[in-house]
Amino acid sequence: MNSLIRFVDHLYLEKGLSLNTVSSYKSDLSLFLSYLESEGIDFSGVNEKVILEYLSFCHRSGLQHRTISRYLSSLRALFRFLMDENLIDKDPTGNVARPRSVSNPPEYLTLEEVEKLLELPDEKTVLGLRDKTILELMYSCGLRISEVTSLVVTNIDFPEQCILVFGKGDKERIIPFGKKAEKLLREYIDTSRLKLLKKRLSSSLFLNFRGEPLSRKGLWKIINGYVKRSGIKKPIKPHTLRHSFATHLIQNGADLRVVQELLGHADISTTQIYTHLDRGTLIDMHKKYHPLEKL
Repeated sequence: MNSLIRFVDHLYLEKGLSLNTVSSYKSDLSLFLSYLESEGIDFSGVNEKVILEYLSFCHRSGLQHRTISRYLSSLRALFRFLMDENLIDKDPTGNVARPRSVSNPPEYLTLEEVEKLLELPDEKTVLGLRDKTILELMYSCGLRISEVTSLVVTNIDFPEQCILVFGKGDKERIIPFGKKAEKLLREYIDTSRLKLLKKRLSSSLFLNFRGEPLSRKGLWKIINGYVKRSGIKKPIKPHTLRHSFATHLIQNGADLRVVQELLGHADISTTQIYTHLDRGTLIDMHKKYHPLEKL
């Protein structure tokens, strides 16, 4: 193809790119030309639709997004050159968005690993009961660490078996919790929390040994301590229990919209619109699909 030859000469002779770089451009663009040939498309007929179909083909072929992004960059460079040379009237890549990066799935614990972690705190002690309650609540409700430390006693609705949470941007959501979490919460509030308060007044649900609101740093230190004791080799981060909560719900058949609501996400993906579910549905779905509710 004469246009490709002219473009390659331009890269090497006028832009002074290295032979390796020029070779990469040539390889990327040769693949595109092979695709056009296999689809019976003449180069003069390339438009935005053809470019999108080619990128889709690359995606279906299992290529990584970085590779597809590079292919698109090579195409853009070619068509900009052809525009500058007045060889085409319109750049077909002009409105084509770069493929979005897809992050690796977050690390999560198996149900067995979660149970191992939840069994570690000694609920016969003041701090052990507090810690077990926290871990159970984080897994039962998929809470962020910041959401746990900002909880106040009045956030707990025992009759409805729900908890009021303020997430990112102070967005409010109501999350059902399981029977185990309810039992631990009642015991903690009636015993350990009163002992930690030491006759002080505080609306915070979870307190440190001085009777002050538990900080995010303090909570992460507590969780990390139990992780080390558990012998779990996976890299545990502040959101790991939250990721485990969501993963286990989905694995057990929960609708993605339910998980979206429980986690307080605005969307499921960049193209999915937030779906509101009523409280009754959330409670029923939580009881039906949360693995520990089945034990």
